[in-house]
Amino acid sequence: MRFPKLDRILAAEATLQPVLAKAQELRALAGLLDGFLPPELARQARVVNYRDGEVVVAAATPAAASKLRLLAPSLANFFSKQRLQVNSVSIRVQPNASRGADVAPQKSAYLSTPALESLRRLYKSMRASPARTALGALLEKRLSRK
Repeated sequence: MRFPKLDRILAAEATLQPVLAKAQELRALAGLLDGFLPPELARQARVVNYRDGEVVVAAATPAAASKLRLLAPSLANFFSKQRLQVNSVSIRVQPNASRGADVAPQKSAYLSTPALESLRRLYKSMRASPARTALGALLEKRLSRK
């Protein structure tokens, strides 16, 4: 699923460029993963990170993780053939990571005090934009929970 309007909003904010680049990188890897895996297994797997030549894939169930672990060397080779600098693929079991559901489950995340402070600094450094407004709303919501 593409969010072109969100991409434009993020692209307009220079301080968010690293986040946008990482999201695009993960989206490209996810597309390659979907094309490599059989459809029933692809629905139970998603790319969650890529760093230092390692692609991390989350599996919705232990059974899917086992299948993915068997395919990991072939998958790393496939990514390498796509001219990506991938030397390993690791698999993590993450229940409810399946994309088969119509609606994403509502999740809450704990943000540490240093993380909130970093977000506040980022918010103050941004110029007026929809991304700044969204970040302000997130900070306001987090502060009201305390």
